[in-house]
Amino acid sequence: MTNLPNISRRDFVKLAGSTAFLASLNWDELVRLAAAQAQSGSINIVWFEAQDCAGNTTALIQATEPDLIDVLGGSFHLVGPGNVKLAFHETVMPEWGEGALDILRAAVEGKLDPFVLVLEGSFPQDEKAGGPPGSDYYCYIGDENGKPISCVEWMRRLLKRAVAVVAVGNCASYGGLVANKVIERVQGLPQSKWSDSPTGAVGFFDDPIRGIKGLVSQLPEAEPFRKFISGQCSLKPGEIRGDCRPAVAVPGCPANGNGQLRTLAALVLWAKGLLPLPELDVYWRPKFIYGATVHEQCPRAGSYAAGDFRAYPGENSYKCLYAVGCKGPISNCPWNKLGWVNGVGGPTRTGGVCIGCTMPGFTDSYEPFYKPLQAPRVPSGLEGAAAVAALLAGVGLAYWTSKNIEKKKEEATKEVKG
Repeated sequence: MTNLPNISRRDFVKLAGSTAFLASLNWDELVRLAAAQAQSGSINIVWFEAQDCAGNTTALIQATEPDLIDVLGGSFHLVGPGNVKLAFHETVMPEWGEGALDILRAAVEGKLDPFVLVLEGSFPQDEKAGGPPGSDYYCYIGDENGKPISCVEWMRRLLKRAVAVVAVGNCASYGGLVANKVIERVQGLPQSKWSDSPTGAVGFFDDPIRGIKGLVSQLPEAEPFRKFISGQCSLKPGEIRGDCRPAVAVPGCPANGNGQLRTLAALVLWAKGLLPLPELDVYWRPKFIYGATVHEQCPRAGSYAAGDFRAYPGENSYKCLYAVGCKGPISNCPWNKLGWVNGVGGPTRTGGVCIGCTMPGFTDSYEPFYKPLQAPRVPSGLEGAAAVAALLAGVGLAYWTSKNIEKKKEEATKEVKG
């Protein structure tokens, strides 16, 4: 008989009941209640998906501390029913077509105020934002008078009402995989060239490594969020203002479910006046999650210090993965230390390299995945001598290590040939 994972009865009941729970929610009633309780301290969530694979939603369902059922079912009292209403989420809501659009329109009209806007997936620039003719069709939800409503157009409307923005996943944060450059074959010529993303995809935030401007820098409606992330204004707990609004990135491919819920909870508790906003790093990520590098928290760090490195990617050993491409020294992420779900998983824990999925520039700037870092560099956008020095120290050490490994391999090869 195949060995089954050992899980508690409580966890089994939660897993078995998740789909039934979400399907049983009376979404029409939830939206009605959300609108009715808007003035009584309730916070609504509008979860908007653009160019996405729903991987972050899948990761959200895997969250454990707290888990999604605790939050929606109310046992996690700080952000349970009466405090938070999931008003719109196209992947899990039963409404479709005009019924779903009516909920988005209600948010645009202010009937769901206050709401936190959660973004999943990248955004192709539509015609209004400088995209080519027909680019409205690259990503759209519904239509008006026979014309598509582009995903960016929905952002123009929703950003006017949102009290905060949370971008989950690398695509929503910085453009992600969909913003990668592609090989373009030049007709009549033997060579090819690199071209920008076919859809002109961007995230909500700028990608300073690839030089891509996000929606926060492009849309006039994003100015209150732009002022916040640039440090032009600050907010006290519960201080909801029209001219200054918080925006936070929770990147990953996908973003960990616990990280998503904890960040979302932090924004909800700020909106309710219970907690200050979390401190953000230079890439607009909460420091309480992304403050340390993968390398600093890696369970294989001892092997790195001892100079024990894998000779090839699939080597069955405890050895450090840096020599086979791990980007841990320049990537910020705690899940290799904590585990992906209930302490289990995480790339370097299970023998896979870190590929930099929580960083701007992903994936263009971190390929090939199974080759070590080639040279130290300072991404644009890092301010302050301390930040630059820290980056140079980490990447420089990594670069020196990779060169040392290459030298040892060459010496070993010469000895064998001799």
